[in-house]
Amino acid sequence: MATNLFQKHTKIDDLCLVLNSYLSHKDVELVRLAYKVANKAHSGQFRKSGEPYIHHPLSVALILADLKLDYYCVVAAILHDCIEDTLVTKEDLQLQFGEQVAHIVEGVSKLTSLEFTSSSQKQAENFQKLILAMSKDMRVMVIKLADRLHNMRTLDSMSDEKKIQKAKETFELHAPIARRLGLHSIRVELDDLCFKTLHPRKHLIIKKKISKQYGNQKKTINLIKTEIENRLKFEGISATIEGRQKQPSSVYNKMKFKSRKFSEVLDMHAFRVVVENTNTCYQALGHIHSLYKPIPLKFKDYISAPKPNGYQSIHTVVLGPRKMFIEVQIRSQEMEFISEYGIAAHWHYKNTDKPTDKLARNWIGSLLDIQQNTDTSADFLENTKADLFFDEVFVFTPAGKIIQLPLRATVLDFAYAVHTNIGKKSQKATINGTEAELSTELKSGQTVEIITSRFVKPKPSWLDFVVTSKAKTAIKANLKDNSKTELARLGKLLISDALNYQKIKINDVPNDKWDKCFKELNCFDFQDLYIKVGLSEIFVAVVINKLLQDINNETINTISINKTKGMAINFAHCCYPIPGDEVTGVLTTQKGLVMHRSTCSNLEHIKEKNAQWMEIDWNSDENEVFEVAISALVENRSGRLAAIANTIANLGVNIENIEQQESQHTTRLFHIIVVISNIIQLNDVLEQLNKLPHLVSAERV
Repeated sequence: MATNLFQKHTKIDDLCLVLNSYLSHKDVELVRLAYKVANKAHSGQFRKSGEPYIHHPLSVALILADLKLDYYCVVAAILHDCIEDTLVTKEDLQLQFGEQVAHIVEGVSKLTSLEFTSSSQKQAENFQKLILAMSKDMRVMVIKLADRLHNMRTLDSMSDEKKIQKAKETFELHAPIARRLGLHSIRVELDDLCFKTLHPRKHLIIKKKISKQYGNQKKTINLIKTEIENRLKFEGISATIEGRQKQPSSVYNKMKFKSRKFSEVLDMHAFRVVVENTNTCYQALGHIHSLYKPIPLKFKDYISAPKPNGYQSIHTVVLGPRKMFIEVQIRSQEMEFISEYGIAAHWHYKNTDKPTDKLARNWIGSLLDIQQNTDTSADFLENTKADLFFDEVFVFTPAGKIIQLPLRATVLDFAYAVHTNIGKKSQKATINGTEAELSTELKSGQTVEIITSRFVKPKPSWLDFVVTSKAKTAIKANLKDNSKTELARLGKLLISDALNYQKIKINDVPNDKWDKCFKELNCFDFQDLYIKVGLSEIFVAVVINKLLQDINNETINTISINKTKGMAINFAHCCYPIPGDEVTGVLTTQKGLVMHRSTCSNLEHIKEKNAQWMEIDWNSDENEVFEVAISALVENRSGRLAAIANTIANLGVNIENIEQQESQHTTRLFHIIVVISNIIQLNDVLEQLNKLPHLVSAERV
């Protein structure tokens, strides 16, 4: 890292000293000009700490200079707050520094105004804008990350509440993006500053432990470094070897997520071995394994299968002197460069298609694809966060192609990763030649083969076990297309019943009211409106209130439903509602209307998350049947289950599923799913079961 990088008061001379090492004299002079413009524009402005405001953009520029970013990016960093906070305009910057600098500054200014602490919907919309800004010019995001890093370094002047708010936002958003773009130094420092702010006591304890451990083992660490250097030199391999001290946040995360003790984490020391090229990496690996015993299952080859951000290296863990675990990372000089600079490495090359840039742009492209196929900003935020917080597994196609997936990815995620058309036609699969369910979680090294069928269609249940945003987005898009007819019928039913509640028939609403409603709700026609209501993209009460404007001001929050068969209506399995229950309907984007019993313990929480709910007056069709859950506690005697099954069968009721749960030594608890028509039939079942001898109790769950 550059000298003065952590200095509180950064001067223009410090910045130019770094820039002189890689920029032309002409470019450095233009950077000085940018400083003069920014210094004049920010004259009289001060940060909360009391220092002149100009120190902040200069510090941001120095962070980027340390990454050896191009002239345009450094100049834009110095000017990045001018449009937002001063009288300087985009046109002024374009005239003095060119269109490219003005474009980057404008992009950063737009991101500065985005709030990520407001309502969840607003936060999701702002996140969407942030990603779209990245897609236009990644330097906008790189400047924003450097801006956030300097703000995190200078949190002391803020209130405790503001510190925690900024740290949480940085941990959830900025650090993961820095990781995905391969900006290692920024990501590491952001992680540690967040940890220090959110858990100051834990940070201090771990930092002291690391310092003490390193001091106690300094001689052993130097010995290991010398032994590796001598062995590689003896084998004719030129290498640079560096030890790496762990950050408190890294230690804490390993303790938390891998359930390790202090000693287990701190006993492992890391060394980085940088050699000339890829072939030499594998040669060095062989010699290090001959020097120290490798630990089984602790080897990862990120050269043949790079991480999504372009990172390449060989990782191995060996047993060194004094039974010390040693992690060794072996990489080429180019891999080291990309590891250090990430996406910033792109601006060091004339060739614009370097690995990191290509992979990062693939990620941005995939996000744009998700954005186009995602109905709401909240879904987009949820899907993208799944991509940001990743660990990975590497699996193979039958042809030997490596497919990289996040941790806990399933066979179906693999199918969609190979191709969307394969995913949506997936019928079954094999893992290493053995038949496997589509929901099976994958492990690195497995070979997966997907068997497709043209008769298969995506099911709503698939969403319960896929984890990749690509699979989720594609499944939702297919479900939406495949169920348009059902959703339209549901939407029309919801609107019609709500109008009936107001004693108005749907056909009696004037055309001009419909036309105005379509326009205000951005719908093309009736079909479009019905589908959006069925998908809960538009709340039925909003439609009714728009149609009845100037007639009454009553809000609609109750509807009647007389038939559910063939409609996009589902029944919650947490409470199994049946006709005769008081029910509440929750409109969802995935399953249409989901009905819960009004007494369901989950309903209050669901209402807090989703305002799209209404009370329902429900009378089913005579031929409809429904699942319901009951529990039967019986004495532990033989033949009890047979007696229960016979009693239910004699009432003409089907049993869908039975699970036994051990209660005490003297009793057994059975969970039974039965199929009935209404609450009257359910009460008959419970009454007959409770008459059985040796049955303690039978009741609805």
